[in-house]
Amino acid sequence: MASRWEKRLPFFYGWVVFAITFLIYMFMYGLRYSIGIFFIPIQKEFGWSTAATASGVTIFFWVYAFSAPFVGRLAEKIGVRKTVLLGGLLLGGGGAMVSFITELWQFYVAWGVIAAMGSAALYIVPTMALSKFFHHKRGMTVGWSSVGVSAGQALLIPIVASLVPSWGWRASIQALGIVVMVVTSIIGFLFLREDPESLGLHPDGYDGPIVNSEDSHGEVNWATGDAMRTNTFRLVAVSYFFAVGGIISILTFVVPHMISIGITSVQASGAFGMIGLMSAIGSFIFGIVSDRYGRRITILVTTAGIASALFVATVIPANLTILYLWAVLYGLSYGGAPEQYAAIITDYFGRKDNTTLFGVLTLAGGIGGGLFPLIGGWLVDRTGSYYATLVFLGAAMAMATFTSYLAKPPRKAS
Repeated sequence: MASRWEKRLPFFYGWVVFAITFLIYMFMYGLRYSIGIFFIPIQKEFGWSTAATASGVTIFFWVYAFSAPFVGRLAEKIGVRKTVLLGGLLLGGGGAMVSFITELWQFYVAWGVIAAMGSAALYIVPTMALSKFFHHKRGMTVGWSSVGVSAGQALLIPIVASLVPSWGWRASIQALGIVVMVVTSIIGFLFLREDPESLGLHPDGYDGPIVNSEDSHGEVNWATGDAMRTNTFRLVAVSYFFAVGGIISILTFVVPHMISIGITSVQASGAFGMIGLMSAIGSFIFGIVSDRYGRRITILVTTAGIASALFVATVIPANLTILYLWAVLYGLSYGGAPEQYAAIITDYFGRKDNTTLFGVLTLAGGIGGGLFPLIGGWLVDRTGSYYATLVFLGAAMAMATFTSYLAKPPRKAS
């Protein structure tokens, strides 16, 4: 152990895992969020309807969600490095395969199935590996790694958008898929590790193992089945179901709502640029809050903030200043919310089976993320406006807050 190069670094190796997680997020979400850029040229070439083309994203999300529990189990069997290697090959390869499609079903398979399974691996495994390397700084590092999502949106999407007019959509998505495949697979396989103990290290770089205490739930390792049978895990899963459903849906309905009340599409889109900036700041701030005051408090504050933003969205006027203030409220709350669920699972149930447990949690979130936009769209069709949908989503986020409040730390029987 003493000869391992990871131990000879002048800093704790967990920070390498943090950097790799950040980069994987950046390239993974850069590809995921770029897919919308290709919709119009694909529709023009094949004459597909918007609904038919967008169904590829719906299939992607559902396959992503239902793959998550299997990804967690796979990582525990073959290791995080091989799982991330496979995930990078699937996501990037599936993206590149889109460049060869000639039929709608091929798009569904390449993007909706192959890329989705890779995306599940690249989201779950690096996050949970990172949470094993940190204890006292778990909330901060897991939260800060999500800034990679914003970096992917800010850096890769504009590059892709500039390439499509000159390269064409096929060459552009092929190049992006290959880059994502190579980068995520290689850096994940080379630099991710199972846990600090496998390197002869301890979490946070301390000299000894963490001593159990009242607030050290993460050092009591639960078996997957035992954890899933607790009310705590079920409540966290229900909270994540509502949280992801609300967060995914807001991207679908808020901009059209803003346009419907008299805000221009350019201004509404600009507000989402503000959300991206504020979500990065929120990840930074709430990462620190999480380690100081606890994951549960952080989830309560951030989900309540998102609920408030959704309710406020129903009454804001067509005023640009108020719109941007709203974007600040939502962006800060959103930046601090999703990744803290990964941290609280490790806190409550330990590091041993945390990848599988977060996979199950991701399934719960995926069901909400697929269901809520359908309900929201149905409400828009029934009422002719977005107000009922926004109230429904606000109530869903309030339920995420309430159920996370009820999810007290579990007590494991002796």
